[in-house]
This record gives sequence, structure tokens and C-alpha cells, in this order.
Amino acid sequence: MDRDHLIDIRDRVLAGMVTDDFAGADPFDGLESAVFRASGLGRFRLARLAWLQAIKRGPEGLRKVVRIPPKVNPKTLALLGGAGQGVVLCDVRDSLLKLQNLDGGWGYPFEWQARAFHAKRHQSNAIVTSFVVDALLQSGMQKDHPVLVHAAGFVVSRLWRDGYFAYFDDVAVEIHNASLWAAFALHRIIGPNDKAAQAVERVINAQKADGSWAYGTRSHHHFVDGFHTGYVLDLLDRFRKMGMHGLDNAIARGWQFYRTECFNADGLPRSFARRDGYLDAHAVAQAMASLCRFGDRDGVTRVAVWAAENLFDPGRDLFFAGIKKDGRPDRRNYMRWTQAWVVWALSIVIENTDPNPSNPHDQTMPNFDPTAPLSFAHPDPNRAEIEAALRALPEPVFRALYDITRAAASRAKAKGAMETLYGLTRGMKTLQRIGAERGIVLSAKRIGFLRDAEINVPDDFNRMGDQEASKMFGDK
Repeated sequence: MDRDHLIDIRDRVLAGMVTDDFAGADPFDGLESAVFRASGLGRFRLARLAWLQAIKRGPEGLRKVVRIPPKVNPKTLALLGGAGQGVVLCDVRDSLLKLQNLDGGWGYPFEWQARAFHAKRHQSNAIVTSFVVDALLQSGMQKDHPVLVHAAGFVVSRLWRDGYFAYFDDVAVEIHNASLWAAFALHRIIGPNDKAAQAVERVINAQKADGSWAYGTRSHHHFVDGFHTGYVLDLLDRFRKMGMHGLDNAIARGWQFYRTECFNADGLPRSFARRDGYLDAHAVAQAMASLCRFGDRDGVTRVAVWAAENLFDPGRDLFFAGIKKDGRPDRRNYMRWTQAWVVWALSIVIENTDPNPSNPHDQTMPNFDPTAPLSFAHPDPNRAEIEAALRALPEPVFRALYDITRAAASRAKAKGAMETLYGLTRGMKTLQRIGAERGIVLSAKRIGFLRDAEINVPDDFNRMGDQEASKMFGDK
């Protein structure tokens, strides 16, 4: 991966955003059309839905014909200000403060009609408010700053429902990633609290048996998409790093689903789980960030190189909105939905591949698949290299790998596949040994043939041959 090339692309697009004063188009701003507003059709819900879809699906030139003005979106600024554990690229604090609503929140600068709700222009909502809070804290703003205290009051008093945070203050629509974002914003401002804990527990309980999360609870929200799955996993990991317990299993199962079902056979992200077709640049951006977070070096390299080659338009210095099913680029230019997200994601990749070892963002990511069970042959010529990668693996990925390997060992034991079992057990004991070195306590649970906390396993078990392992476990 040519890091300098990624920096050049990122900086060219960012320069264009600055030149445009961060104002631009959005997939959902069609109701801002001067033509539509003059028509009087905005009084009717179905007309709003139909018009919004027509603009969203129509050619880019249609926007000029119906006179949709470019607007500055607080979420654009928040992404460039480091929200989502991104990189601070611009000083956006003053601009964000000017955009705060009287109720303490932030919203999109356009009217918006969804099937479940009708949002007014600038109406405060959970997502935009949470991203802005994240960016302001990233900028160094203290938690007791009046702006953040006011934002926390909005989240608690306007968005809280019975066990979750709503998307808007005037509806009870439950969107899992939005509730989790609001819970995280509140947690960051005021610290651990019952409402955030309840919202997290509700999201955990909403996880499906296959490890996935639907978008929301309403009948038309049952789809599973890549970038919102990435949101949930990233937030759960951030909660865990802030000291919340009991999240390991949900993260491990969610990561396994995300990595296997939200990417295709070529390792490229999908907009929707298990479904190939139109590839949204937003899904690509979130994939790069999540792959970095969970330590998949090969995966993030593949996606970043592909994005640089297929999403960047060197003639206009911007990113395509996506790639159509026939392989042609979607040339529409969306400031928040596309440019800000991909700039955000590439910046994370660039920081995580910084050759300067003193860089605090630098993470050495493994060159093996951390979503597959860890197994060692005897002897294993790649052991030293893999162990070095394990020592650098982010803790959430390390824990998830242990859970995955333990589950595979249980299956192998049940099937009587002893040769497979020996390799997996070497992998488990290696993870336990390296975990102890790193201060990571791995849970002690029964694995069918042993209880980690009770059995006295020799320190050099990971170097045992199959014959010695067979004697140890009484294999006949």
C-alpha cells in the first residue's frame, strides 16, 4: 500500500472541501428544492417521499434544474474534527458551536422525510448530536463546558424512552445504532449512568443469533447493512475500552458476522449483508475504519488500495458516491455522505500505517486472519511471526480470537477430530500465555474437555507434538 499516494488523494479532496466552505449536496436534501417548495406539494407525506427518492435516484444534473442549494452539514464538520476516533483534520469547534440548536442538540440542515418520521430542517437528532459531541471532546473541550452540558441535557430530557434513546425527540422510533451513539455521547460527558447502561444492554439483547443487528425495530427496519453494523461494533468496543464489562461475546459474534457477511469473496465491503450490488462509498469508508480498529491489516490494505483506484476521481479531486452493480462509478458528489466519510476513513488508515513507531495512532496489524480460529502445527515454521502479531493485536480482537478458537476446539472435541483439536488447543494456550504477558485476563469457561482455570497445563504445551497431547487428554 502506497501511504504517500493515500495522503495525496486525501489532501486533494480535503482541499476541495475547504474551497467549497464544506458546503455541498446530500442524498437526502431533495426537499430543499426551491421548485418543490414552491409547488405546495410539501404538505403531503407521499409527495415528500416520492420527491426525495426521485432526487436521490436521479442524475446529478437534476439537482441544478430543481434548485437545491449546497449546505453545510454539522456531521461533515464533526467527521473532519475527529469524531468516531478519527483524525483531527480541521479546527471546526467554532463552526460547530454556532450550529448548536436552542434545545442543545444538532441536526441536518435540510428537511427530511423517512417512512417512520418527518424531520424538520436543523431538527436535533441523536446521530448528529453524538458525532458533534465526539468531535468537541476530541478538540479538547472539557466535559463540564456549558455546550456539552446542554447537549447532555438534550439527550436525557428529549431522547430518552423506556430503555433506549430515540432518533428524534418527537418520535419513538428505535434505531439501534442511533440509541447506542446517544448512550455513548452521554457516557462521555457525564460518565457511567443507568440510562446509557440500559441502552447498551438493549442493543446487546437485540443481537441476532448469527451475530448481526437489524437497523431498527420497525418492520421496514429489519435489513442489515455494513456501515451501521460497523457503527455498532466500533461503539461497543469504545464502551469496553472505557471500562464497561460484559461486551466481549457480543463484539466477538458481531465481528465474526461483519467480517464474513458484510464483505464479498474478494474481500471488498458490501452495502448490505450477504448481498452484492451497488457499493456505497459510505460502506467502504466505515469498513476501512472498522478493519483498522479490529486489527485486520490485510483487509484494510485491500480495501484502501481498491478505494484509491476505484472511488477517486482525479479529474475532479473527489470521491465517487459508489460503484454501480455494472461496475461503473456513481459520479454524484455528496459532501457529507461521501467526501467527509472517505476522507475520515483514509485518515485513519494513514495514521494506523504511520512508519514512525512513536506515533500514538500506530498499530502493527497481523498478517493472518484474526477472525479464523488460531491453530498451530507441530512444529510450526510461522509461529514466531504469528506470536509477534498476536502481541500487537488490539485487545478486542485478541479476546475475540480467543473466543473463536475456544468455540472451534469445542466443536472439534465433539466430533472426535483430535488432530484438529490439538492444533486449536496449541492456539488457545498460546493466546493464554501471550494474554498473561499483556495483562489480558481471558475468561475461564469449560471447553468440553477441560476448564482453563482448573487444569495444570505445562508451559511448553504449545510446543507439544500430537503424541504427547494425546496422552495428556487420554485420547484412545
